[in-house]
Amino acid sequence: MFYSGGAKKKNAVREILKIKPDSLETKITSKSHTDTDTDTDTDTERDRDSKTDTIVDDDRSQKSGKTNVDSETDDESQIVKLSDTTDDESVIRQQSNPDKNDYMVTLGTNTTIGQHYHYTFIDEELEYDIEEFADAHPEIKKYQLVIYKINTRSSLPFLEFLFYYDKSHDSPCHLPYFQYNPKHNVRRETEQIMKKLFTGKYRFKGYFYDEITEQCFIFYEKYFINELKNEKMAYISLQKSDQWLWICTTEILYDKKYMNIPIDANTTDFFVAYPTVGILQATIISPESNKRFKSVNIEAPLILYYGSDICYARNTVVYGLKREPIISRYGPFYYFTTLQHSFYWACYLKIKNKTKKRESANGGISRYAVFTKKMKTVFIDDNVDVELVKKYTERKSIFESMTHNFHHTQEDYSHDKRYDSIYSYDYDWTNTYDTMYNGFYAKSDKNILRPVWSLHDHHSFQLLSFYEVNLNKCPEHYDPSYTEYTIL
Repeated sequence: MFYSGGAKKKNAVREILKIKPDSLETKITSKSHTDTDTDTDTDTERDRDSKTDTIVDDDRSQKSGKTNVDSETDDESQIVKLSDTTDDESVIRQQSNPDKNDYMVTLGTNTTIGQHYHYTFIDEELEYDIEEFADAHPEIKKYQLVIYKINTRSSLPFLEFLFYYDKSHDSPCHLPYFQYNPKHNVRRETEQIMKKLFTGKYRFKGYFYDEITEQCFIFYEKYFINELKNEKMAYISLQKSDQWLWICTTEILYDKKYMNIPIDANTTDFFVAYPTVGILQATIISPESNKRFKSVNIEAPLILYYGSDICYARNTVVYGLKREPIISRYGPFYYFTTLQHSFYWACYLKIKNKTKKRESANGGISRYAVFTKKMKTVFIDDNVDVELVKKYTERKSIFESMTHNFHHTQEDYSHDKRYDSIYSYDYDWTNTYDTMYNGFYAKSDKNILRPVWSLHDHHSFQLLSFYEVNLNKCPEHYDPSYTEYTIL
């Protein structure tokens, strides 16, 4: 009954039921969303919604013979292909050192671990009565589904959105949608689609009408199951004719691709026009005297990659990513790169300063959600401590002789031999920063420094999926301009 009047009435009800600040303060550190697939919901909004929203449990779905979206869905009669700012004032930039200006910091805050989080766009922007809207707008024949889940396995929660990809039609991946028939009920149509997609619980959250594009988006939350992935769940083949893909916010906004598959431009435009669609918020204690609490955006993770042979990629699902050797560029930590340069790591080996294609096994690409948090950007002309360079060079000469395969995170930038040594000896950057990043530098075709992100905390990234690369179609020698890698 609370949602019959849409978002305005929701806000009015919240005002009536407002909790006193004193009582809120004692509960501010507890999560409101357990994200487990159980029969009991601890989210207060779920309790309010229980009389009007629909929950589909595992037992009922399994009896009907439906499969989870992570596996291929056979019945697609209701799912067809998609043919197609306001700035959030609560975005907060990390505090930076005023004495230095040679590094970048990420938007959003990472100081909210263990704090209450919420999805402001869902809470404040959605209306609820979709049937009333459909009756008032008979001209709208297409309704798009925004199906999301809140991934809580990392130190910070983040959003993933469900997209559909039809390789047979050579089209970009896009949000699922259905064609509306005025004789049918919208909620009933969407519920039928959700039943075919999921065996776990989900919930209708409301709809959003974009008056500029005249598109209507119906939002559903798929409850996140917090369980460790196995190889079968993490491995994704891009050779299937069609499949469902969970895609993160930064892939939609920045990369505009999932791996090498483009994302529909209309969907990207929607996320750009309404930035809070793709991020979560946290409630923290406000330093301002006139406010007790305030809402801040939680950092959305970058999607970065690690290249290796396919055997190592499979092992990381079980054992996790291992630290790089002590002579690595920024110390013995965890390294990631862009998709394009991960193919270099996956398909080629550098041994004794010579690069050649792998022979024993296909390449493997691991896809990670990475929270860069406080990040320092490294430049070629950074100041050099001569004594540290000397110590690092001595150490490197010892350990290089003991390393059979010279990994790419250890390669030299031969234009300036001192470069690798600036931060590699005592790696005291870990006292101030969470991430070290260097961009792409190329003095010649053979003298290239490739972009890497180095993180020292293993809680700052999460494996999402991995892929196999066909080496038979790769050039014998690495070509930075080559992009036609075949992902099996």
